Amino acid sequence: MIYRLLCVVLFCLLFNDAYATSGFYASYDALLKGINNFMNEVLFFKIFYVPFIILLVAFGYIFLTLRFKFLNIRMFKHAFAILCGKYDTDHHDGHITHFQAFITALSSTVGLGTVAGVAIAVSMGGPGAVPWMMITGFFGMSAKFAEVTLAFRHRTEGQEQLFSGPFQYIRNGLEEFGFKKLGIVLAAVYAVFLVLSGLGGSVAFQTNQMVSILSGYSNWVDGHPWFLSSIISVLLALVIIGGIRRIARVSSALVPVMSLIYVLSCITIIVFNVHNFGNAFKILFSNMINFNAVGGGLVGTFVAGIQRAIFASEAGVGSASITHAVAKDEEPVRTGLVAMIEPCFDTMLICCLTGITIVITGAYQTGVGEGILITHKAFETVSSWFPILLTVAAPLFAFSSVIAFVYCCEMGWLYLFGAKSVVVYRLAVVVVAFFSGLSKDIVAIANIGGTLFSCLALVNMTALILFSGQINDEVQCYLKRLRGNKIN
Repeated sequence: MIYRLLCVVLFCLLFNDAYATSGFYASYDALLKGINNFMNEVLFFKIFYVPFIILLVAFGYIFLTLRFKFLNIRMFKHAFAILCGKYDTDHHDGHITHFQAFITALSSTVGLGTVAGVAIAVSMGGPGAVPWMMITGFFGMSAKFAEVTLAFRHRTEGQEQLFSGPFQYIRNGLEEFGFKKLGIVLAAVYAVFLVLSGLGGSVAFQTNQMVSILSGYSNWVDGHPWFLSSIISVLLALVIIGGIRRIARVSSALVPVMSLIYVLSCITIIVFNVHNFGNAFKILFSNMINFNAVGGGLVGTFVAGIQRAIFASEAGVGSASITHAVAKDEEPVRTGLVAMIEPCFDTMLICCLTGITIVITGAYQTGVGEGILITHKAFETVSSWFPILLTVAAPLFAFSSVIAFVYCCEMGWLYLFGAKSVVVYRLAVVVVAFFSGLSKDIVAIANIGGTLFSCLALVNMTALILFSGQINDEVQCYLKRLRGNKIN
């Protein structure tokens, strides 16, 4: 593996200014635009001007919330008690604690999707996209609960570790319904989209924005864009080789620190601009239902908000179920309840703070660029040195997000091709990370990632709706035993 890493480094060093002047970057961005246009035409056909995938996900969120009778509200206190370790024990099978599973899953969502992604949502759909993201996060809690509960229920012992995910419960669930062949096909389709979303979604988006936020501090580095991409790619390779235990340790160290830094920074910005708070609040919610808003009016705002919320929280996507499936527990519902808290934190808190920050400062109207650059502009309103906090926190956000999501996608690769070829996927991750860091078209990268995540949600949400009766039976059984104090 060391030799492979050295080869990657040497390969990266070949990309110098000669490639920049030869139009290499422009060609790569043109390829991204072509892929994005093709995916939108094929996958995002519209019903009443709204992409069908978005309608299905929105319906699934609401349906599951009603099906479980607002479990996301009723059981929130109990879920928090589980997260804090009330039911932890070493006697249960698993590799990591509920808290580690929560932090690891959260690290794949509290990435730049919640920082740069919100800015992109505002650019695409106007400030009104932010409240739609928050609403999506609330209903998305039920989808996150459902997918993790199902995955835990269907987890199996693999060659080296516990193993589960949407590909597992889609195949097994449809086989129980008498549709074995259909289950095999749909599970494989999901696994393929999962692998692609890891490459074209999370890895591409996060590494690109890492390079963007770290640039601008050195003329030499800015003139040699391959340098930052090379460093990020090598660090990424070193961590993902270690598997879930190393990823959990790294995430447990990074996520609490970076989240605290970012939350306090946003609160500081809001305090410094508190005189604009009322106007910002009015802009956010008036644009939410404004038919003349940026990005196609109400429909554009609605679509941008939901699509970016799916990317930010991954609720209904199914990736979190892969991480939580290895938690030390024996209760599927208990594991699902822990996961249910995640959209509340990443979408309803982090995305909300980001949205208020870029609106209250007017950063989204400055024309400074796209994505993380808009958030960076908002930080500049406090002091010229204040964006340094974002420069510190953002790469940590992105790096922890990439390593956690890559692990989930690696499980999809294992499901499709087995353990022997996993090095191929890891190498592909490193290569994509390098090239994505060179791209200048973050909107195309974000749209490709959003589309891939929406495709995952399309397959997974259909399964969650279909298997919602089984999940509800698990919930009722658990609640009955909880009331009888028979839960260990």
